[in-house]
Order: sequence, then C-alpha cells, then structure tokens
Amino acid sequence: MAITAPLVWLDGALVPAADATLPLMGHAPQRGSLVFDVGSFHPTTKGPALFRAREHVARFVNSARIVGLSLAYDEEALVRAAVSVVRECRRDEGLVRWSVFFAAAEPDLLPRDGATRVAVAAQLLQDTGRPKPLRIAVFDDARKASPDVLSPEAKAAASYLGPMIARRRAVASGADDVVLLDRDGDVAEAPIANVFVVRGGTLVTPSLGYVLPGITRDAVLAIARDEGLSVQEAKLSPEALATADEAFLTATSLPIAPVASVNGRALASAPGPITARLVERFEAAQRGAHPSFAHWLTHLG
Repeated sequence: MAITAPLVWLDGALVPAADATLPLMGHAPQRGSLVFDVGSFHPTTKGPALFRAREHVARFVNSARIVGLSLAYDEEALVRAAVSVVRECRRDEGLVRWSVFFAAAEPDLLPRDGATRVAVAAQLLQDTGRPKPLRIAVFDDARKASPDVLSPEAKAAASYLGPMIARRRAVASGADDVVLLDRDGDVAEAPIANVFVVRGGTLVTPSLGYVLPGITRDAVLAIARDEGLSVQEAKLSPEALATADEAFLTATSLPIAPVASVNGRALASAPGPITARLVERFEAAQRGAHPSFAHWLTHLG
C-alpha cells in the first residue's frame, strides 16, 4: 500500500495533491483512457535515487502514443519532474507515478478536444520489506486480452479491469494472486507482474508479444545474464509453472516475489536458491551497490 506525497507535479508546476484532480465525467474515469507508468526510488550512498527512470519514461511515452494521448513534455522533462517530486517528498524510498489523461470534462467516446494533462506523483510505501511467498491461482478461462484488442505495451487504466476481476476471483478462492493465460492457453502474466520460473537451473519467462515489457522483468534478465545463468524467453505452459523448481513474479512494486504454490500445489522452495540470489543482486542494483548497473540510477543531484 502507498499514499501520495503532499505535492504533485501537474502540467509543469508543483501543486498540493488535493488540487491535482480530474473531472468526474471526464474521459479518463468514464472511459478508462488514462495512461500511466510506475517507477521507484531507493536509498543509496549518494542519497535517494530513481531506479531506471528513463526506461519507465520511455515506456510511458510509448503507451501514450499507442492510446493517442499527446504529450507536451519530452522524456528529459518527465524525468526531471520525477526528480522534483521525489526531492520534495523528503523520503528515501517509494514509488513515482507518471500519468497523462484527456483534459476534456465530457465522456464522449472520441474526445472533442484532444488536449491532455500530465501529472507526476511520488507515493510513500506503507508496507516495506520483501514480499511473502505467494499462493497463485490459475484459471483456464482467466485470459490476458489479446494483442489484437489492445497492445500489451500500453499501460492504460482500462486494460486492468479484467485482471482486477481475475485477481478478486483468485483471492476469493484462497490465493494471493492470479496468473493469466494468453489466447493459446500458455502462461502470460499476473495482473501487474511478469512471471518467471526456474526449471533444471534455467530461468524461463514468457516471450514478449502477449505480455507487458516489464522494466523489472528486463532488469532481472540482465542481472541473470550478468550472473552467468542460463536464460530463456519462451512459451510456458500452466503445467510447467505448477511443476517448476522455483517461480517468482516481478514488478516495480514487488520487485521480486517468490511463488509458494500454484493451485494449491506447493513448489519445492520459496524462495529457491536462484530466486534468492537474484533478489540480492537486484536489491544491490537498486542501492547503487552493483557496479555493472550503476547507470540504472538517476540521482537527485
């Protein structure tokens, strides 16, 4: 859980969070067209630093392009906006959220005016520490929307409605989260996380195409390769997930959460040795203590 910091960057200025609002009957709440991205910041020996901010902003800009939302700010300006809200929150750890939405106050399916507003907010974490091992549910009829419907590269508010319903169903069944399948019946992703398994010492994650190109996913792959681990991006069946030696989910807010069981079937260990190794290396990268990935940090200056 996270709460929004007192000041939000809105259209180029810092304003009280209570004033950073959008119209109830506007396109964003009524049609779900708001586009967003979520990054993080962490303590380092040089003070708080944003983790992979430029990669998050690049994905944010691409999401806006896919949905058709214009941006009046370039990528460097959006990174600077994130630096400003993190600096103002006076905390050394949390999340940062970029959002863009239509300014129009009417819910017409096609907005009459294409003007947009852009907001950047820091969020302060209420629950800290490593996540507990997760109980995962997989339902044959809980599917990720096909790329023919909406590109998985777009982080748009409306695209999370189906995954939200699927997670609610999983929680009602006694699980902590759900893993969605793609249209072919293979593993896609969790509602807000990518999926990894370890089988016979090889790290496997579903290929891009049906899944969000997660920034944490990409970081884990880079760290695993740096560690000399065998890595595959390939199709992954539900059975391969349930019988894996290890499994974990990755997301900015987790960032690596071990999987304890799938549909009530316990995995051998959670976290397993490779998962634990990746968690340690990932946390070192976030703190600026992994020299191979120091370029991932944006210091506040």
